[in-house]
Amino acid sequence: MRTAAALLAVMLMLPLAAAAETQQLVFPTLLGEYHLIFDDQRATESDVRALMILSPHLAGWNSLAVTPRLERCVVDDPAYLKCGSRSPQSHTFLWNARVNLERGTAALAHLRGLRVPPELEPVSQWLQRSLAFSLWLEETKLEFFRTSDVTVLRRRYEDLDAGRACSSAVADVARASSPDAQFDLVVLPWHNCVNSEFRRRLGEYPLPAWQRFLSAWKITERLVESMPREAERR
Repeated sequence: MRTAAALLAVMLMLPLAAAAETQQLVFPTLLGEYHLIFDDQRATESDVRALMILSPHLAGWNSLAVTPRLERCVVDDPAYLKCGSRSPQSHTFLWNARVNLERGTAALAHLRGLRVPPELEPVSQWLQRSLAFSLWLEETKLEFFRTSDVTVLRRRYEDLDAGRACSSAVADVARASSPDAQFDLVVLPWHNCVNSEFRRRLGEYPLPAWQRFLSAWKITERLVESMPREAERR
């Protein structure tokens, strides 16, 4: 009896374990909001927040899958100079293009330094390959705009031979009658051709790996749309 009483006394003195609480994080998306519900005994908010940038619902929004394109310019963003025509003929184009490349480089460095659980390793590797290629694509275009050297557009990336796979687009650029025409051909047909060729090799975002991570970490995700779809506007 004395042993039982002593044990009970010790148990009463021990602090009660904190009860698990459900937490929620909300991120903006192009169509509304992305809600995440998690158990704070399984993962901290900072852990979840750090890893959510890998989500298939947020990667594009946060520019982790692709770097900002050279011609991107946000009027109220102080990092950019006056947007102008957003073409190489604009005196602010080179500055703004470098802003975008620097942001892409920073995003890739952050992604490479992010510690991820085993379930998310395929996602991290996919995003790194996607972003590294996107950065190369924009750097290649900038070099062409600065040099007008069409051979730049024929360079290889990994096993992708842009000169062969997109020979028609390169030829059109070479025949273009003006810098403005070349710009249009590079940022649309050439970019789209090279990008499509690489994406075909890269494959789709590894969604099963993301879903395994959600299951292992007991996280529930939900998309809440606040903007009507195109079909609903008609």
